[in-house]
This record gives sequence, C-alpha cells and structure tokens, in this order.
Amino acid sequence: MMIEKGKGASTAIDCQVLVSGSVRSWDIDPRVCSLDEQLKIFVSRHSATFSSIVKGQRSLHHRGDTLETLVLLNPSDKSLCDELRNLLLDPAPHKLLVLAGPCLEETGELLLQTGGFSPHHFLQVLGDKEIHDTLASSPPPADLPTLTITCPTFGDWARLAPDVPNLQGPLRLQLRLNPPVRLPAAEGLREFLEYVAESLELPSPFELLEPPSSGGFLRLPRPCCYIFPGGLGDAAFFAVNGFTMLVNGGSNPKSSFWKLVRHLDRVDAVLVTHAGADSLPGLNSLLRRKLAERHEVATAGGGSWDDRLRRLISPNLGVVFLNAREAVSRLMRGEDEAELALSLLTQLGITPLPLSRGPLPAKPTVLLEKMGVGRLDMYVLHPPSSGSDRTLASVCALLVWHPAGPADKVVRVLFPGCTPPAPVGPGPPGACQPGPSDCPGDGEHPQSVGADLLHSQSLEVSRVQRDHAVSLRLDRDEGK
Repeated sequence: MMIEKGKGASTAIDCQVLVSGSVRSWDIDPRVCSLDEQLKIFVSRHSATFSSIVKGQRSLHHRGDTLETLVLLNPSDKSLCDELRNLLLDPAPHKLLVLAGPCLEETGELLLQTGGFSPHHFLQVLGDKEIHDTLASSPPPADLPTLTITCPTFGDWARLAPDVPNLQGPLRLQLRLNPPVRLPAAEGLREFLEYVAESLELPSPFELLEPPSSGGFLRLPRPCCYIFPGGLGDAAFFAVNGFTMLVNGGSNPKSSFWKLVRHLDRVDAVLVTHAGADSLPGLNSLLRRKLAERHEVATAGGGSWDDRLRRLISPNLGVVFLNAREAVSRLMRGEDEAELALSLLTQLGITPLPLSRGPLPAKPTVLLEKMGVGRLDMYVLHPPSSGSDRTLASVCALLVWHPAGPADKVVRVLFPGCTPPAPVGPGPPGACQPGPSDCPGDGEHPQSVGADLLHSQSLEVSRVQRDHAVSLRLDRDEGK
C-alpha cells in the first residue's frame, strides 16, 4: 500500500502489480506538484521498515515538501483500513487512492495478508461515523478536497459507483471514481514501478514457512480440532491418538497452520473440501516447501549442516483427498491453484484421491483403527457419486471417532466446506425439490441423506466452518 501526500496528495496502493494508468489518472496540477520528479525522489530517499505487529508487512515512506509517499507491502486488512482512515482525515486538497493487486476473478475482492478487502469493507470505512463526526467538528475548507479513487472495475466493484456520491457530503470530499488516464508516461513513474515490483519478490519456501526453533514432535492423544484463520478462507486441523488430518490450507500463502504442523512428524491425511483461491494457497506453500527440501538434499545447498538439517524438518504427507481438476475460484491474472496443487503433488509422487457419496446405506472410509484404542471413520455426505459437477462440487465430510473404552464418548466433527445447506441437514418439507444431478440414481434426495446419517448417529455434531474462532478443542468428557 502506497500513500503519497503532496501539497496534500495521498495515494494508497496495495498491490503486487501496480498499474501505471492508475497513478496517471490523478489530475494533479503540475504547478502544484511535479509527480514525476517526486517519484524519483521517493525511489532514492525513502526509508523502509518492517512491521513489528504484522509479520511480513513492509512499509516504504518518504515525506517531501510537496509529496508524502507511503507504500505498504503485504498489508493486513486492519493496516489497510487504518491508512484509509488517515487518508480521509488528512486535510490535503488533492488525494489519490489506488486499490490494485491480487483479487478474485468473480468478485474482485482484494486478497490481503489476513483477509480480503471488498467494496463492502471500503464503504464501511467511508461511512464510519467517527470519521464523519471528526470531519464535522473541524472548520469547513474553503474548497472541497478531491479524492480520486481507482479500483477494480469488475465484480462487486462495478456496483460501487451509485454509492460513492452519497458519501461526498459527510466526508467533505469530491470523489472521483476510476477516471481516465490524464498524465503521460514518465521516467519517474517507470522507476517507481520497477522498484515496487522488485520489493514484491516472493520469499523462498524456507522464508515463507520457517523451520521450528526447537526439536521434538508433538503427540496429540485426545481428540482435538484447531481452526486457523487464513484470510479469505480458513484451515482446520483434527487429531486423535496420533492420527492427524489437515482440512484446507486457507488463502494466505504464509500458511496459518504451519506453526502447529511444523512440530509434527507426519500429517496422515489432507482433505481439500473445495479447490479455490480461498482453500489452496496455504497448502500449495507447504507442497512447495516439500519440493524445496528435496532440492536441498539433492544439491547440498549452502549454510552449515545444522542450519540445513533444521530447514529439512517438516512433516511427511500421507493421503490427499482432492476432487477438483480446476479451481472453482481463482485470482485475477493468477495461476490456477488447483492445477498448481495437482502439479506439485505429481512432483512429490502423491496421487490425490477423489471423494464422493456412494449408494445408501452410507459406508465410511476407515482412516484409523487400533485394537484397544478406537476407530476413526469418515462419511462423505456430498457430492453424489454420479453428479455431473462432482469434480467441482464441495466435499462435505463427517468424521466420527469411536473410542474402544466403554466410558469414553464418541466424537463427531462435520466439515461442510462450501456445500449448500440442503445436501447436509434437514429442512422444511418441500423446501427443496431434487433435480437430476441431486439424485444420482440412488432414489434419495441429498437433503435426506445428510439428515438420515446425522440422525442415525444420535449424538451431537460439531460443525466446523469459517468463523472467528481461533481454536476449538473437542472434549466429550466436558460436554463440548
């Protein structure tokens, strides 16, 4: 994210690829500020700092006589919103906000380090009552400041235009949305773009997923489930009696689950409920690291033996359950995460296994069975085995732990993925009529399949889905 203030000018850019036309759309009077010269000064004189709060967030800043520039690289959603508030409250008469970077093709939602930034979030900041009250309490300017906004022009952003004029009065601003290019291409802008592009180079797999600081492996005997917020999508981790399962990877390439998983000697199963930009980037980072470890061993890379050995500490991977052959959601101009995952798995020698619901009565896949300890079953509730969209449909899976001890309680965890509610649980009679793809020849509506199976289990089901919980421990003895 870059913020420039020149005689009151401000630019916010959160991006990996900065489109020069966005900066050139700023209708700034060259007699007030020579943007080309100021960008040259920024490249040569700015200061760079790393955030002590948001790891991986880097800021580049320079304040001149006519222009102040701040660039936030890899920001969190909170950092972006805070800087946007500062921009709105700044008394500068000329401001520019450029929102560009990795975003979802369908909605245009920008992908940040700790979440997404959509038009809904943008309007929330612009409609913040505290900002309006602060502006109302200050003397009105003689001339209304101008805020030029450039952002994606597709998806949900395309419907932003009708809401912007209504905010001009409370914000005491003239708002200009996605104006045409006005300034010519110039040397200073080229140097600035090249420098920002160099600053956005991706870290190595070992920098992205750092090795553990201490040796030893975790053992998780009791049933437990952890939820890791991962940006636009979360990851989950389930373990019982030494068996471990990772569910999805989250949208953050800096895998949110890594700090726990790196202390394991093995991840026995990986379940990808749906393939997309919200579930695969975190997992793909882990797969990239596994390939980098192989390269490290084969080439005897630099550094001391202890450092190399420490980098190679990571869990082995067992079976991977993955249906899709292409991503159901992807980043604009980005690589297909599903294709990338399949390629990485092939290079690692892992063949992903598809999941589907077979004929009734439902039969589980036994993931773990130990005599005198217990059995872990996985029921697939969705998708149906013969549906036309089976390879793209979200997986809904129910894990059931049957302990051997008669005094121990059965544990059930439901991972619904992105499955619509009807195929999972009960609903009002007649609320959903089965279609051809919903009834794969087994004579049962998917709604009743999920409901009958859950009802037959007769005990509570813990539904794990995207929310704000950081961790959840399932302890049946305490009734959780």
